[in-house]
Amino acid sequence: MLATGLLRRSLRRNGLAFRAVVLATALAVAACCTPGTASSTQGHASIQHVVIVVKENHSFDNYFGSLNAPPSSLAHCESATVQDKCQYDSGDIPAYYRYAREFGYADNYFTDVRGPSWPNDMMMIAAQSPLTADPPQPLSTWACPVTCYDLPTIGERLTQRGVGWRNYGDDPYNPFRSIQRYANDRVHNVDVPQLFSDLNSGNLPAVAWVRPAGIDSEHPGFNIHRGEQWTVSIVNAIMNSRFWSSTAILVTWDDAGTVADHVRPPIVAGSPSGNAIRYGERVALLVISPFTPRGMVSHEILSHASLLRFVEDLFRLQPLTFRDRGANSLDGFFDLSMAPRAPLIL
Repeated sequence: MLATGLLRRSLRRNGLAFRAVVLATALAVAACCTPGTASSTQGHASIQHVVIVVKENHSFDNYFGSLNAPPSSLAHCESATVQDKCQYDSGDIPAYYRYAREFGYADNYFTDVRGPSWPNDMMMIAAQSPLTADPPQPLSTWACPVTCYDLPTIGERLTQRGVGWRNYGDDPYNPFRSIQRYANDRVHNVDVPQLFSDLNSGNLPAVAWVRPAGIDSEHPGFNIHRGEQWTVSIVNAIMNSRFWSSTAILVTWDDAGTVADHVRPPIVAGSPSGNAIRYGERVALLVISPFTPRGMVSHEILSHASLLRFVEDLFRLQPLTFRDRGANSLDGFFDLSMAPRAPLIL
């Protein structure tokens, strides 16, 4: 029944019948296994771990404009910390371009709120946001007890299914800390160094979010070279671990920052005053896994809700809202019939 349901859904969405059958087989294997432990079932390849790396404030044009067809006409950014009306290229962020070319990326991936970080981070875990703008400064007031809600999140869905999860990194902001039941949770919310410990000890949860401190976030004002190297350290650690053969690494940016993207976002939701709310600006999504064909580019409309949809499909979870229910998933990035690819250590 699982295989049939996934096949029908994939046919309706993408027409990817072959990949859907292969993915359905892998999901059946993943569902049987202990969360956080790679499957020992012989003869089946599968994605059993999802690691979502969330960086800050860069539009697709700002980082990957040279991958557009035709390439973006923005001037080249001369500063690693100031990114106003300019773009970087492969000489500036070589690792990100290497990941995009050696694995896969999406060129129609949009934020879910036409706004800044807070509402988009909330969309990533709840498929809804009570705010369309950031709370007032300072950042310490962005979470409970000042900014505090009782929304359903992907965390409960995973826990109810018996699937392990963690958010690594609270600084500068972790959206789970704005959910009352997770405000003081020290099991699911831990510091980034714990990720390396969990990888080394064989305790990587099935689903993980990894968030850098501000200095490594690539937020305007912080050095993008340092931020990129932080991301490389996360990817390298996963690739050097026992979990590489069963892990999908998803790298995205929570919002577009100060450099507008030339692709106009589709409008699927607006405010009572008529202002567009959803979608927001286009940002990048990098998909890195042992089952992602080299040079894979998705042109489907995707968004932060697609990350939720992928996790929900993978672990057979019910959607949170109409947004993740209707979102396109990431199935097209994976071909589980291929031999697992070797890690790319940078």
